[in-house]
Amino acid sequence: MKEPVYIITPVYNRQATTVSYLQHLSQNGDLRRYHTVIIDDSSTDGTSDAIRTHYPDVTILEGTGDLWWTGAVAMGMEYAAQQGAVFFIWLNDDCLPNPGTLAGLVDFMRQHPGAIAAPTCYAIMNDTLVAQHNGSQKRQGCAAQLGEILEVDGMSGWCVGIPLSVFQAIGVPDARRFPHYSGDDTYIFRAYRAGFKAYLIGNFTANLIGPVHEGLGIDKYFSAKLPAHKTFQALFWSKKSPYRLPTKFFHCIERYGFWIGSCLFLTKLTSWLAQWIKFQLTSSFHLHLFNPTQDAKHY
Repeated sequence: MKEPVYIITPVYNRQATTVSYLQHLSQNGDLRRYHTVIIDDSSTDGTSDAIRTHYPDVTILEGTGDLWWTGAVAMGMEYAAQQGAVFFIWLNDDCLPNPGTLAGLVDFMRQHPGAIAAPTCYAIMNDTLVAQHNGSQKRQGCAAQLGEILEVDGMSGWCVGIPLSVFQAIGVPDARRFPHYSGDDTYIFRAYRAGFKAYLIGNFTANLIGPVHEGLGIDKYFSAKLPAHKTFQALFWSKKSPYRLPTKFFHCIERYGFWIGSCLFLTKLTSWLAQWIKFQLTSSFHLHLFNPTQDAKHY
């Protein structure tokens, strides 16, 4: 019989990644030991069919196509709670926990009632495994080293163990205000503010595969081929952008209260708009320089 632990994984149009991830959990013994819930937010690449074929014991919840990360996780947590979950584990399909990591997180939470726990997450950079900041202490990013346990007030949602008591106290992550980015760290901060402890544990590890978006800068959103209103929308309004203005505003309010948070947001907004103008002008200049209006004869 499986333990009352539910692994909650949102997926969208990454069939090969998702199936490989489930294979990894199977090899670790985690699929056999714990319940696994996949929230497929209307993938069009056959992800759900592939899961049903290869891993029929995995539960699949179908999304609306507009759940994004936070809405998918919230749906998974609500389902798991209804099924009798004692612990939830947020786990992205591009985060592969090493053998014993999930069991270690569960044991730690059992030994420390009310504690939230996460491993150290590594990414390959220049052929070297590098620990990524998956936690924060008063806005300062951090990662736990081997043998170290760090208390934090925010966490990335790559891999996080959460006890039922947190869900009972504060509910699910806020998908309305934080549809994709910040849904994870603001939830952990809300739990921390409600009196729960959150820890990064260096002896438990996971490896991130594919691109790590920690350093995604504003300049990445610009192309000489895109008009200004398109870059503005993609950068400041799209739910998939870490610079989405409503998300950033609510994040500042959540962390610092309305007045201080509003001032901080306006300061950040001024800086972002200045960068947007600079990069937009640069992109427009390059477009004019390399694709000038042709008023000469064509040969």
